[in-house]
Amino acid sequence: MRDPLPLTPRVLRVRATDYLFATAVTLLAFAVAVAADRYFSAANLSLILLTAVLAVAIRKPMAVAVYTAVLCFLGDNFFFTPPRHTLAIDSIDDVLAIGLFLIVALVCSRMATRLSSQVVSLQVAQRRARTLLQLGQQLAAAADTAAIREVATLALTRVAGATASMRPADPSRSGPSLSEPSFSEPSLFSEPRAADQGGEWIIPLRVGAHHHGSVVFASGVARDLNADQRELVLTMTQDIALALERDRLAQELEQSRVQGETERLRNALLSSVSHDLRSPLASMIGAADTLAMYEAQLPQDERRQLLQAILHEGQRLDRYIQNLLDMTRLGHGTLKLHRDWVDATEVVVAATDRLRRFFPELVLQTVLPHDTVLLYVHPALIEQALFNVLENAAHFSPPGEAVRVVVSIADEQLLIDVIDRGPGIPPDERARIFDMFHSVSRGDRGGKGTGLGLSICRGMIGAHGGSVEVLPGDGVGTSMRITLPLPPAPETIA
Repeated sequence: MRDPLPLTPRVLRVRATDYLFATAVTLLAFAVAVAADRYFSAANLSLILLTAVLAVAIRKPMAVAVYTAVLCFLGDNFFFTPPRHTLAIDSIDDVLAIGLFLIVALVCSRMATRLSSQVVSLQVAQRRARTLLQLGQQLAAAADTAAIREVATLALTRVAGATASMRPADPSRSGPSLSEPSFSEPSLFSEPRAADQGGEWIIPLRVGAHHHGSVVFASGVARDLNADQRELVLTMTQDIALALERDRLAQELEQSRVQGETERLRNALLSSVSHDLRSPLASMIGAADTLAMYEAQLPQDERRQLLQAILHEGQRLDRYIQNLLDMTRLGHGTLKLHRDWVDATEVVVAATDRLRRFFPELVLQTVLPHDTVLLYVHPALIEQALFNVLENAAHFSPPGEAVRVVVSIADEQLLIDVIDRGPGIPPDERARIFDMFHSVSRGDRGGKGTGLGLSICRGMIGAHGGSVEVLPGDGVGTSMRITLPLPPAPETIA
């Protein structure tokens, strides 16, 4: 077993080397005092010996400090108190002086030893606080339950000096077990109690009525730790249990949020299906019913118009359904990015050609870069995203007014600006038009859309690390910008 983290002051044991150290310091002090004897009085020489006592008391146990004080007392009496080189004392003043020296030496040694012990205790307390602070920071940074358990295992192993393992809670168990003892008084947080089971040291992780498993140490670990170290381990398990509880509450909150969003999406989807998807179906059914009943009586031009209406509404219905499928894949994270190198001009031309097929009367102007600009993207998704923005502009561009597409490069990014001269979007609505089913009277939220086109555009562009935004305009029309990162060009193979 590795040594546990020293989180409590160790008991200082007196060793023979300690007395040797004290004797050496005393001899050194006497050598200095003897050398200074001809220059200083006996009182000053006593201060030199008192310094030796303090030097030993700061570093060694109390018994060694007392030993040093006695040595210095005897040496002071023998070498520097008249009559010298004898333990006899002639003057009453010298008796008082040498007695006071002994008292001061003992008191100073006691105070120095206590001060040294307090310094060690403060260092230990700081180390304990730093350990708990580091654990709290690591638990706060953990992303999920698995990360919390990994952090907890490493921290407890370091503190206890023995491998700790996390035993998950048994979901089938409804009551307490031996590994997780019950508590008589219910509270928000129950203080963990260790249980010895089969020689193991088991500490339950429980907050209120919620079980989060146990921390398990091997046999004998609890006996190898002192009381303060065991208390620290229990405190750490409390922090770990609280972190697991916070993670559980965060997961439940996220599930509630997802359920709320799912319910809102379901209601909006039902509303969209009942209105926006039913409109093209009604047009198709009406045109097909007219053809079925009056085909022989209808002129050829009218029959062609009805067939074109069926085709147009069918294509419109197909786009709505495709938008719904794309939005579903984006929401569930199943939209796969099959990236490839493609010229940005090809993507823009493909999207504008597709737009002209649906809006043959639209005036469309494009400004493309002269040089080749390579993108590493999913070409079909970028084309679909750009088409959604173009379709939004085409729906609300006044007749005869051009929709401009300007492609440029700035700060290692590709900028695609789609500019129309329609009614524009109020400033307070510019950020919200990308929300699903957000109902406004402009943009793709008008009477001819489901309110999904721009949401899908944002999801597709965001999946490539880009963004879509509405730029501030001059009060007329709308300017939308698609921004895509430009990666380093691929190396040319010779």
